[in-house]
Amino acid sequence: MQKTKKVKKKKEKSLSKLKKEYWKLFSIYIRKKSADENGLAKCVTCGIVKPWQELQAGHYVPASAGLSTYFEETNVHCQCVSCNLFKKGNMDNYALFMIKTYGREKLDELAELKRQDAKFSKYDYLRMIETISQKLGERI
Repeated sequence: MQKTKKVKKKKEKSLSKLKKEYWKLFSIYIRKKSADENGLAKCVTCGIVKPWQELQAGHYVPASAGLSTYFEETNVHCQCVSCNLFKKGNMDNYALFMIKTYGREKLDELAELKRQDAKFSKYDYLRMIETISQKLGERI
């Protein structure tokens, strides 16, 4: 009697795993796009310059506010660990950076956007992962 091999089904990733995977790629994208040709980027709130790998992608509107601003590129920028974590975003300096970079109107837009409810499906995350992967491929 011939044995048949069981074909393992590829386990489908959960919504939370897809979100985590996309955030990892999005964070790399945010930090790399701010880096110069030597791979150095500047913390938007204190100005310290470090290799992009040593910085974090920090949110102006906190991540806890929900998905409507979580992956918004104009809401996420390079920050050092000290500003992002220990100084809880260093929000006074972050606000000054945002106004200088985008204008006061952007803060109003983000405040309005955070009030909106956003949900992403598995398909949305897969599409976003594909798009950001392409963007990262162009930056390498």
